[in-house]
Amino acid sequence: MNAAREIGGYDVIVAGGGAGGFAAATAAGRAGARVLLLEREGCLGGGATTMLVHPFMTHLTQPDAGGSCKAVNAGLFAEVVGRLQARGAAVLAGRCWRFDDEAMKLLLDEIVAEAGVEVIFHAVLFDAEVSAGRVQAARFAHNGGPLRATGKVFIDGTGDALLAWSAGAECMFGDHHGQVMPMTLNFVVGGVDLSTLPSTAKLRELAAEGEQGNPPLANTNVSCVTSPREGYVQFNAIRTPGDTLDPADVSRAETEGRRRVDNFVAWLRAKVPGCQACYLAKTGGHVGIRESRRVLGDYVLSHDDFRGKRTFDDGIACCSYDVDIHGQSQGQTRIERLGPGGYYQIPYRCLTPKGLANLLVAGRGISADVEAHSSLRIMPTVMCVGQAAGIAAAMSLPGGDVRAIDVQDLRRRVRQAGGVLEPSLGLGGACLPASKQAVGPKGDRA
Repeated sequence: MNAAREIGGYDVIVAGGGAGGFAAATAAGRAGARVLLLEREGCLGGGATTMLVHPFMTHLTQPDAGGSCKAVNAGLFAEVVGRLQARGAAVLAGRCWRFDDEAMKLLLDEIVAEAGVEVIFHAVLFDAEVSAGRVQAARFAHNGGPLRATGKVFIDGTGDALLAWSAGAECMFGDHHGQVMPMTLNFVVGGVDLSTLPSTAKLRELAAEGEQGNPPLANTNVSCVTSPREGYVQFNAIRTPGDTLDPADVSRAETEGRRRVDNFVAWLRAKVPGCQACYLAKTGGHVGIRESRRVLGDYVLSHDDFRGKRTFDDGIACCSYDVDIHGQSQGQTRIERLGPGGYYQIPYRCLTPKGLANLLVAGRGISADVEAHSSLRIMPTVMCVGQAAGIAAAMSLPGGDVRAIDVQDLRRRVRQAGGVLEPSLGLGGACLPASKQAVGPKGDRA
């Protein structure tokens, strides 16, 4: 076996550069820590860039009787959106921000570089070394040979709680039947006449009847439809069931996903106005995964916390998104809304896995039950959780004990960095009237 290349001298090691890992690394770097971010793909952004997860699901509360909304996600998320807007690469449609994934890749590179973060791409986490309740090193596979990264504090931004699990943390998986939400291969179709394309609601009606069509539709579900630019439509419409931690199931989801995308595009050409000349422009780099491991932390955010719109003394981020659980079968989606102005907070204790002193989780793998997870898993919320984790990691230095920090000081620093812990106006905080919204279909379900 080849000896691992040693990579040391860092304050903070971040595994995974999706929404949570990117935000954590950036926040820690801006706070003065020396940060190394290792990512398995060739770009940052995770679902936003590699899996074509568009748009950002809502960062706003549901509108009140007067039609106004308030922002519950800001900070680094607001900065990303603002800088995309300045490039003409983001637009608010209803309560969701659409964005261009290619512009996003370049922007995230710029932001981490500005924060002094060092990045290694194509590094796949496969193990962790632990001693006396502390992570000592994280091990990664790379084409140049294995890597061994050491630091004082570690942040799990994998989305799958892979670093925490590798370090021996107890994790949860699935519902009481052991099932997780299905996987989805997102795709972009070109050659669409947006002026005659039906609304998202009408597309759902047509798809629900698609089994009777010619060609018959394999996937009769449509979750989300957005238009990233004139002539193109991005679809979140393909559900492939399976165990998201089973190598065979994930591989089948990739191949079956491509087959179902091809079928869906043929159906669009045959049955949907505006799509007669459409063609498949691209699919996601790999299948999108909504749910896998969730770490068992010092606190488990619950369905009751969601329903009670609960706030916490150690709340470090907010969320206003629905309970949104996709069933393994077509057309099965469980939705539970918070109502006008509703939101809840995510406590810092959800980021701290039991039994490990120098590890934080920044992503959808934080400590939560199935219902709470289905709400907080969206990218705006995850980015805010990641920002808080990065600030906390820097605060814990030089000792690296993430439970020894002053959480009220952490909350102050989150606000100082532009984050919100109570809904506020700003960043599209007033819902756009229909006459002001971007042209084309709007996103609905992630």
